[in-house]
Amino acid sequence: MAGRLLGQLLVMGGAVVSRAVVQAYRQAIVNVQRTRAAQEAVNGIRRASKAMTEQEARQILGISEKTSWEEIMQVATRMLFRL
Repeated sequence: MAGRLLGQLLVMGGAVVSRAVVQAYRQAIVNVQRTRAAQEAVNGIRRASKAMTEQEARQILGISEKTSWEEIMQVATRMLFRL
């Protein structure tokens, strides 16, 4: 009788522990996903803050809004390659 009771306790204890392990694993996965989402948001903000506006680019190239595409390419090429 005592052996049977001990066996049942071990089985029940194992089931409780295994459920706890599975629940902890699921929670760890959720935490990782939240962390990744937060990191992606921060990286997106960093990338957006480093982007140059069109107005800044025009000021650097020294061109106006009415400048043709060909002239823009010529100015950009001269600046990049110092021709």
